[in-house]
Amino acid sequence: MTDTTDAGPLDGLKPKFPNGVWTTRANARLQNTLIEGTGLGNLQAAVGWAARMQATEAPEPFSSPRMLLFAGEYPRGWAAGDTAPLAEQVLAVRRGEGLIGGEAARAGLPVEVVETGPSEGVEGPLLDEPALAEALTLGRETADRAIDGGADLLLVGGLGAGAATAAVAICSFVAKEDITSFLPQLHAPGGLVDDVSWMARVAALRDHLAFNHGFKRKADALVSRLAGAQIGAMAGAILASATRSTPVLLDGAAAAAAMMLARDYGLAAPKWCYMPNRSAHPVVAKLAKQGGLADDFGLALDLGDGAGLVVGWELLQHALRLSAALPPAEGEQDEPAGPEGDGEAADD
Repeated sequence: MTDTTDAGPLDGLKPKFPNGVWTTRANARLQNTLIEGTGLGNLQAAVGWAARMQATEAPEPFSSPRMLLFAGEYPRGWAAGDTAPLAEQVLAVRRGEGLIGGEAARAGLPVEVVETGPSEGVEGPLLDEPALAEALTLGRETADRAIDGGADLLLVGGLGAGAATAAVAICSFVAKEDITSFLPQLHAPGGLVDDVSWMARVAALRDHLAFNHGFKRKADALVSRLAGAQIGAMAGAILASATRSTPVLLDGAAAAAAMMLARDYGLAAPKWCYMPNRSAHPVVAKLAKQGGLADDFGLALDLGDGAGLVVGWELLQHALRLSAALPPAEGEQDEPAGPEGDGEAADD
């Protein structure tokens, strides 16, 4: 074997598959509870997912979540029609304002905005090799820092329409379909259809793809040519979290694309992910299915990338509290302690 010194920033990260037996046991437990009716309905899939994450048939609410929002600039035209410049979106979140920042502040969720380098490749890849390594390292170190700080659940999303357009390019490549199949209709404030911005994004993306096609599917190539720094950093964070057996909530097209890139680096990475809310964005629908994610809550919120993270997390916590509060079947209840205080029950 030939030794090499050019190891990449994500080399050595190999997440293990969570044990699906715990989902089976959790579902059996819910089925056997002493209640009337049909149970938790659309909440049950999330409880089964959490059981797999926590390796228990009776999962509990997560105690130390942390939201990571990634932001990076993309080529001109990729964010055409965005409601606000990326810098303003970043500032609003940091101030605890707006749809994402305000909701996170209300819910008491700690939020970190991670600004990446720009993805500005012209007539070539979005990132050169140093920029690629920097983005992947940033994502990995950000996740490691959050987990080292005690986080038991990461909420990962992306800011800015540029990243959502990059997600379209990734999905188009993976699915081998035209980009127009995955770029949804855009709407201006007031609900008017914004065909001008839609065409601007299509034109800008086609110009980029003219110089970035025909390459083999390798994770580094996908990041450098199509994903860029923001989604690349998100993929690094997801992979690092999965490797450390820390579950991840995702929201939006950019996060879905990052999950698929993380899978290319480590096959088991998507199994540590859950999307409690799936918007109608074609990229979300396609990649959530390809990633084999558990069923969502059916909210179908379409408020922009990341906007569904807070409500998804809160609903997950409610589902876990409800599950924990359900009365167990008679055979599963704790046996009373004996005369001498021996409360141990026999193994089933």
